[in-house]
Amino acid sequence: MNNNKRFIYLGDGIGDYCPSLRLKKRDFMMPRKNFPAWDLICKDPSLLKDEIHGWSDGEELEQVLMKLINNIMIEEDAQLISSNCKLQSLSIPVAIDF
Repeated sequence: MNNNKRFIYLGDGIGDYCPSLRLKKRDFMMPRKNFPAWDLICKDPSLLKDEIHGWSDGEELEQVLMKLINNIMIEEDAQLISSNCKLQSLSIPVAIDF
């Protein structure tokens, strides 16, 4: 596995909790607030090595996700959004689970 890969894992169900425990320090977990994955994470967030960013609705999900992606791209010294605001191809995998 390429060590440069970073993951943003979105989830809300019980089945999303165990995969979140396998994420690395440079990864991100985005659990949906007040759903089973969120509740399990809140019981002991120290079990996760990655950053945790909760969200409540589609608008907040978009805001948090775009902020994380843009921060990653800045860290990687790359550009995500061109001047015409169309998404460019990403060099990072994005896992989305609804």
